[in-house]
Amino acid sequence: MSNTETPFDPMTAWTASQQAFHKMITEAQQRAQAFADEYTALEAQLIARAKAAIESWAQLAQDALAYSAQLSQQARKLGLETARKIQGAGA
Repeated sequence: MSNTETPFDPMTAWTASQQAFHKMITEAQQRAQAFADEYTALEAQLIARAKAAIESWAQLAQDALAYSAQLSQQARKLGLETARKIQGAGA
């Protein structure tokens, strides 16, 4: 061994490896937290869109029922008018 080389110090190597491992774990946790935050935001958007779609479907169903009731009322009215005309023409 020459005088310019530093001797291998196992404690320094151990400390360096532990610091590198700690850094890797910390960064992984930060990435996982960032992913969870992004997923939370996307999930909130999904729920908001689903609620809006349900409200839209509910309104469409109500409109369809109202239109059906209107058509039924008009059909009854036309049926009664036709029956009166037929009765009036036959008398």
